[in-house]
Amino acid sequence: MKISPTQMTVADYCASMQRLEIVVNRKYQRSDKVWPPVAKSYLIETMLLDYPVPKLSLFQVTDLKTRKTYKEIVDGQQRSSTIFEFFNDEFALSRNLETDEVAGKKFSELEDEFKSKFLEYSLGMDLFLSATPPEVVEVFRRINSYTIPLNPEEHRHASYQGPFKWFIASLAKRLEAVFVLIGLFSEKQLVRMADTKLLTEICDALLNGIRTTSRRTLDNLYGSRDQDFAEQADLDNRITGAVELVRRWTAIHETSLVKPHIMYSLILAAIHVTRALPALEAVWRQDRPTAIDPASAEVNLTALASALDAEEPPEAYAKFVAASVDRTNVKEQREIRFQWFCRALAGGFHA
Repeated sequence: MKISPTQMTVADYCASMQRLEIVVNRKYQRSDKVWPPVAKSYLIETMLLDYPVPKLSLFQVTDLKTRKTYKEIVDGQQRSSTIFEFFNDEFALSRNLETDEVAGKKFSELEDEFKSKFLEYSLGMDLFLSATPPEVVEVFRRINSYTIPLNPEEHRHASYQGPFKWFIASLAKRLEAVFVLIGLFSEKQLVRMADTKLLTEICDALLNGIRTTSRRTLDNLYGSRDQDFAEQADLDNRITGAVELVRRWTAIHETSLVKPHIMYSLILAAIHVTRALPALEAVWRQDRPTAIDPASAEVNLTALASALDAEEPPEAYAKFVAASVDRTNVKEQREIRFQWFCRALAGGFHA
């Protein structure tokens, strides 16, 4: 068989679909799930911003009766359907997109600049020529044999297409620069979605309280909000506000406090102290909202960082240090760190 890499503009691709020169073959569909509006909107926005999307795979078939050739979509059926539907004005983009100029609009409602970007967008594809169906299947078997296994975060983002998944994706994108600035994640860790794991665990604590989390725990969180996510706006405001506080505390950047398991507890404390959450009240009772004094908080946090870095931590900090270096994903340790950070931020911290 031959595999011919090629390109086709969206305009030409959709015209070919209209003429039934490109068709869907359900036998190759990997999943029966239909993308929800938010997933479709994210794809179209990606194209309108000129970012790349994964290549499509098409299988060229010759009909011996009509002596005509057509192409079956082997990989990329959801993408193709989404592109074709938007081309035909069948849905409007989500109003929650970050690109205000296109949010909430159908294709016909876009400015001419964005219409042109969409129609002229170049779709990359592999065209399978002179192939048999078994050979096409074998191609994907072999490709998958050399693919790096997905970690749990990547698997969740491949499996779920609901509002919680897209909220986490958007939040991670907006906070990426801060996470890199403070030394929390490397670029390699961001590529493997370590930031989405942290943000998911923080959301789990805000909704369900601090607990030991597992892959199943986080999978269940995605599943429980795969159709509706009523808490989205509230969690967004709380998390972004807390991360902004961390960004301002420059004295703790690049210190031992800036590790994912410790940052989990610090961000939760910053959220809870400023506006208490019922899910966290059992661990730290916050009778009224407290305005965090940045200078005082930074001094207290620096003291905790120094205790972690000391060869022999001061006895006064022993419990915090122990909870920060051992069994760090366990509920008890998380709660201890959270309590220390609440004290530090609420102004009641003393060495």
